[in-house]
Amino acid sequence: MWFSRTSSTPSSRIGMEATNIEEIFKKAGHPFMWNEHLGYVLTCPSNLGTGLRGGVHVKLAQLSKHPKFEEILGRLRLQKRGTGGVDTAAVGSVFDVSNADRLGSSEVEQVQLVVDGVKLMVEMEKKLEKGQSIDDMIPAQK
Repeated sequence: MWFSRTSSTPSSRIGMEATNIEEIFKKAGHPFMWNEHLGYVLTCPSNLGTGLRGGVHVKLAQLSKHPKFEEILGRLRLQKRGTGGVDTAAVGSVFDVSNADRLGSSEVEQVQLVVDGVKLMVEMEKKLEKGQSIDDMIPAQK
């Protein structure tokens, strides 16, 4: 789930609650670890930065068989896992696709990367279903 601590979106209430929880921990002498360069310091080093993993479940029956599927994910700065979480296999060609990076960009940029990347992969999937090539759609390395 993604939320903003500052916007007036429906999710801002969640953001306010997160801020309240953070204040409770801070008053108890246990502030969230945050570094100006690294962002939030979490228990898993792969989550340094925003700590945000924005995932989408998407069926990619044809694209997942394409020889450049892994390369496409890498170029889009996305990762895949099964719908059961880390180290699970895809069931029925449905993958949990999410941002690979947590560090070096904002939460908004990371979510937009997922939205744009999944949109492109769905367009690729549709072309492959029609028996068409997707070579011209494969993005340059980011």
